[in-house]
Amino acid sequence: MRLMDTVTRRGLRIGELAKLLGTTTKTLRFYEQIGLLQPVTRSASAYRLYDDDAIATARFVIGLRHLELTIPELQRLLREDGVTTRRQRLLALMNERLRRVELELGVLQGRYDDLSARHAALLATPRDRPPQCVCDALLQPCTCQ
Repeated sequence: MRLMDTVTRRGLRIGELAKLLGTTTKTLRFYEQIGLLQPVTRSASAYRLYDDDAIATARFVIGLRHLELTIPELQRLLREDGVTTRRQRLLALMNERLRRVELELGVLQGRYDDLSARHAALLATPRDRPPQCVCDALLQPCTCQ
C-alpha cells in the first residue's frame, strides 16, 4: 500500500494539500470560502481533512487558475447550467481569452513598431544636428537649428 493511499484514507490536512498542489493554505481557505471548493470534513481536533474527491476538485481548480481564469469565470465554469457541458464552457472561456490576448498582441506589436521606427529615425539623425536634437525620434521636422 502506497503512503498516499494511506494518507487519503484519513484525508489530507490543508497544509499537506497545499504542498501537494504547490499553493498556499490561505488560497485553499479562500477557495472554500467563495464556493470553489466544497466544505471539508474536520478531524477531532478541528483540522480540515480533504478526501479524494476534494483533492481532485482542488487539483482541478488550481489547474484552471494556471489558465489565468478569473474567479468569476471559474465560478461560472464550475456551476452546472444544464445546457452546456463543462468542456463547452471552458472552450468558450478559452476562445474569449485567446481573442483578448490576440488583441493585446496587436496593440503591443503596434507599440513595438512605433518605438522601433522612432529608434531607427533617431539613429539616422544627421551628425550635423545639435547633440541635444531628438526631433527625429519625435517624427517631426527638426526645429533645433
